[in-house]
Amino acid sequence: MVFMVLGRTLSIASEAPPEQAAALRALLSSLEIRDERLTPAQLEHVAVEVAAQPGLWRDLVVDSPDRRWWIVLHRTANYEVRLLSWEIDQTSDWHDHGGSSGGYLVVDGSLEERYRARAGADLRERRLEAGESGCFGPAHVHDMAHRSGRPAVSIHAYSPPLTVLTTYEETPYGLTTSGIRLDDDRD
Repeated sequence: MVFMVLGRTLSIASEAPPEQAAALRALLSSLEIRDERLTPAQLEHVAVEVAAQPGLWRDLVVDSPDRRWWIVLHRTANYEVRLLSWEIDQTSDWHDHGGSSGGYLVVDGSLEERYRARAGADLRERRLEAGESGCFGPAHVHDMAHRSGRPAVSIHAYSPPLTVLTTYEETPYGLTTSGIRLDDDRD
């Protein structure tokens, strides 16, 4: 099945091998997810449920010292689930999610999140350890990074699926827009 989001064609897909993709579909079907935009809390629940089944994704993790790595585990017209791995000092850089909400769970290691608490220069940070989860709404702007210890692994869910991200630069006056990036650009 193919669908359009922001004028871009996306397919219901998984980058996981067919057997794991089918098992992920079965798991997600069991959650009785409605065909509508998911709330941040629902997305957090999806990430937690997928993370609780490491046999469906653990062998897919790639530790790349050159760049932050990710794979789409499952995508439908209204949400997607991703697996990410992080080496020391790898960062997402400041970005939003193009109007998508999200939920996540840190599976291994730890991640540091710097985020805009409100519009303007009010920036906060928190450290997320293995087993900790969180969620955010469509206006969330943040920078996630792995700073120390063994590689970090996290599961993320987004609704609607990510297509475009606005990137930001931190200045003395707050975050300012620095560009737009198609989400499938892995460089």
